Amino acid sequence: MNILDNFLKKGLINFGSIIDKKKCKELHDKVFSSRDLSEGLFRSEKDFLSNPDSKKTNPGKGKNNFAEKFDLSFIEKNPVVKKNIDLLVGEDHEILLKNFVIGVPDNWIPTWLKKKTEKQLAANLGSYVKPEYRDVTYFRGIDFHMDLIDHANSIGDNITVYLYLNDVTEDMSPLNVIEGSHVFGATKFPHYLKNNTVNSIEYGSSEKNYKKFQKKVLIAETGSLFLWSSFILHGTQPQKCDTPRISLRYDIKPNKKNKNTLIAKFLNEIQGDLSMPIVRDDIDLNSTDHKQIKFQKILK
Repeated sequence: MNILDNFLKKGLINFGSIIDKKKCKELHDKVFSSRDLSEGLFRSEKDFLSNPDSKKTNPGKGKNNFAEKFDLSFIEKNPVVKKNIDLLVGEDHEILLKNFVIGVPDNWIPTWLKKKTEKQLAANLGSYVKPEYRDVTYFRGIDFHMDLIDHANSIGDNITVYLYLNDVTEDMSPLNVIEGSHVFGATKFPHYLKNNTVNSIEYGSSEKNYKKFQKKVLIAETGSLFLWSSFILHGTQPQKCDTPRISLRYDIKPNKKNKNTLIAKFLNEIQGDLSMPIVRDDIDLNSTDHKQIKFQKILK
């Protein structure tokens, strides 16, 4: 089975370590040396409580984005990567966003913030980080989710491309992916999941419509590249060691005018909705501080 056939079946491509390791390390080191990667990243509790500032605290396209300062052609023009992305979403696809993602070790996180984020299902730390460092995305784990979570009311034809810039071990918040979980289409976060084991998990659109899926933990070396559909469930546990995982993430969308792509064929096989007006209900989206209202976490 070639990698595109594998995508059509499982919604995931593991390219292996195909990106130049030396250039990945150079990029990693530039991110690492660009800021105070310690407790100094974070605002004080007093400052946060005076202004929770929960919106627009992550890098955007053309806005406060450290990844956009670099020549990334060694990734984007890699012949294997380019060929397969072009076949999936067309040569005229759009990169909606490219951004660095850091899995934050617990020894960087202030005690008050550890307590605050302990039960969060999507511990994006952007609002807790000092404004001058928000050109990178920081996580303390995120439970199983679809990348459709970023695109309410949009057809889920996006793909995510994800590159490890350092070796990722079991303790470094590796990606956990549920292969084939796209089959139910768009479902709301937090998703219906149960019977989580080392290699499998049960997932469905409801308690009456679910099945067992295989899980993959993406432990891999520097330069390893992965691609998945915006309907594929994936997530990470919090870091368990002192070495941060530093990665580069792409959110890519096909040109709507191009109907002859493999992603169109992929969507035709999905047995569910292709978009959702409300993509999550773990937090109160109408509150100023996005108060959490659901707490059941799978990836701990």
